Amino acid sequence: MNYELNKVVRVLRVFFWAPIAISVMFVVLYESNILLPGGLDMDDQGQYIMLAIVELITLAAIPLCLYLFRSKGIRRQLSQRPTLSLMRFGILRLIILGAGLVFNTLLYYMSMMPSYGYLAIIIAIAMTFIYPSKKRCEKEISPTPSGEEEPHPQSPTPSEEG
Repeated sequence: MNYELNKVVRVLRVFFWAPIAISVMFVVLYESNILLPGGLDMDDQGQYIMLAIVELITLAAIPLCLYLFRSKGIRRQLSQRPTLSLMRFGILRLIILGAGLVFNTLLYYMSMMPSYGYLAIIIAIAMTFIYPSKKRCEKEISPTPSGEEEPHPQSPTPSEEG
């Protein structure tokens, strides 16, 4: 199990760092004028609609990804097949946030609207909360929800104390 968990952690780290590296690559390419910024031509109404849609998707995706492993269905799958489910759902949430990071970075440079840049920064900050360390992965496949500690068996309950 330990070898399998180490393998899952390595795969998840690739999915964590790849969109960050791709976004940094786009920043370097646009800032060094290898790619020219501002290539997205839309009227004001189109920009407003696109921005509203991207903001809604981004702001809905962040809490979804942060709380993904707390849902009962996913907890059940994590208890039945820990490493496979951790890999599957870990990749899913990293792809959702990573795609949002790359997409918002590209939209920022293509439209030069700061809102897309702010959304990319918000996603980057949110990604720090799901960094796939070995300790986090062990916590996420633990049998208690969200890695909470089980009550200590020797500690008396309030009804036993009198």
